[in-house]
Amino acid sequence: MFKHHLLQNLQREVFLLKQLAKFIDEKDLDFRPNEKMRSTLELMQYLSGIGATMLRWFIKNDLSQEEWVKIRAYRKTLTLENFQERLDEQMADIKMYMDMISEEDLNTKEVELPSKEKMILGTAIINAPIKWLAAYRMQLFTYLKMNGKLELSTKEAWTVIENA
Repeated sequence: MFKHHLLQNLQREVFLLKQLAKFIDEKDLDFRPNEKMRSTLELMQYLSGIGATMLRWFIKNDLSQEEWVKIRAYRKTLTLENFQERLDEQMADIKMYMDMISEEDLNTKEVELPSKEKMILGTAIINAPIKWLAAYRMQLFTYLKMNGKLELSTKEAWTVIENA
């Protein structure tokens, strides 16, 4: 049951990102509020894979330096046109990794975050991929609002809109 709830939360985050994606224009991609912050495009690159990448980290633990180079190179091929497709790819990977986890794993398996902090897998999924997707989704929402998307409301950022 816990596994089902975690998957539902991950699915919701990806769905909400897809809702926001419809508001992104080409002119928004280079926007960065500060020189030391990600641009909209860099934020999209991160959001297009971080959920699945962290699940891979926790479950397969096979992310060598070489693999990270491949992941970053693939992220750099993201465009406005393929963003939603990449979110769908990420969701497929998330489902694949979640299928590899048992309820017992969620409650007993200890994993290590990139920060070296250790926690039980279920807690780690909440504290890394779910929270990161939610937090950076809201950063994307804020960037879009800062770029004058007056038609965009918090409804699109927080509520699953049917037919979106």
